[in-house]
Amino acid sequence: LERDPPGVIARRFASLSGACALAWVPLWCALRVRETGPEMPTSEGMSLLRALGVASPLGAVTSVAATLGLAAALFLGPLVALALDGELVPRFANAARLDSIHKLRNLVVAPASEEFAFRACMAPLLLYTGAATLRTAILASPLFFGVAHMHHFMDLRRRTGRTSAALAAIAAQLVYTTVFGWFATFAFMRTGHVFGPIAAHAFCNVMGPPDVTRAAGHPRRGIVCAAYAVGITVFVCGLWPATDPARHPSSSWHAFVAISRETRETHT
Repeated sequence: LERDPPGVIARRFASLSGACALAWVPLWCALRVRETGPEMPTSEGMSLLRALGVASPLGAVTSVAATLGLAAALFLGPLVALALDGELVPRFANAARLDSIHKLRNLVVAPASEEFAFRACMAPLLLYTGAATLRTAILASPLFFGVAHMHHFMDLRRRTGRTSAALAAIAAQLVYTTVFGWFATFAFMRTGHVFGPIAAHAFCNVMGPPDVTRAAGHPRRGIVCAAYAVGITVFVCGLWPATDPARHPSSSWHAFVAISRETRETHT
C-alpha cells in the first residue's frame, strides 16, 4: 500500500489518534501498581502527566530550547551548507507553510505521535515496571522506534524497483532513527518534557539525514566541514549541561535514577 495518497494518510491519522489515546494506559497502570506497593517509595507524587512529560508549560519551554538547540548544533554543517547555497531560509519558510497533508504528517503528526508513544509512554514504562534500568531504557526503547519504520521497505522497493536498494535504504533509515531515538529519549528523560523531542523530531524531518557527500563536494568545503566539526563538538560538550535537571522544572531524572538503582538491586 502506497503511503503518500491523501486518503491513506488521513486513515493513518485516525489510526494514530486511536493508538495514542490508549498508549498511556499501561504507564498509568504501572504508576498505580508502584503507588500501592510499599516497597516502591520513589514513585510517590509522580502524576501521570508528569511521567508523560506534559505537566509544566515552563518545562516545555526549557526542554524545547535545550533539545532543539542540541539538534541544531548537530546539524550545523548541513545548516551552513544550505545557508551558503541560499537554500536555508526557503527550506524552513516552505516547511512553515503547512499547506499539504504530507507536511502535516511529516512535521506535526508524525513527530507528536511518535515522540508521545515511544518517548513519553514507552521509556518510563520500562522503568516503572522494572523491565529495564535507566540506561537500558534509553538504549533499548529507540530500537522499537527504529523497527516501527521498517514498514517503509515495501514502499521503497516499489519506488526503486530493486530489493537490494530498498534493503540498503531501510538499513540506513534504521540506523538514523535509532541514533535519533537515543538522543530524544535521553533528552526526554533528562528534561522531563516531551515537547523538546517533538520539536527536535520536526526539525530533523525538515533537514533530512545529513548529506555528507554534499559537504565533500561543496565549493566551500573547508567552511562546511569546519561547521560539521564545530557542531559535533558543541553537541557532545553541551549534551549534559544543556539537559541538566536543575535547568528543567519538569525533570524527573533523579527519581528515574533512584528507580533504576532499585531495579539493579532487585536483579542482583
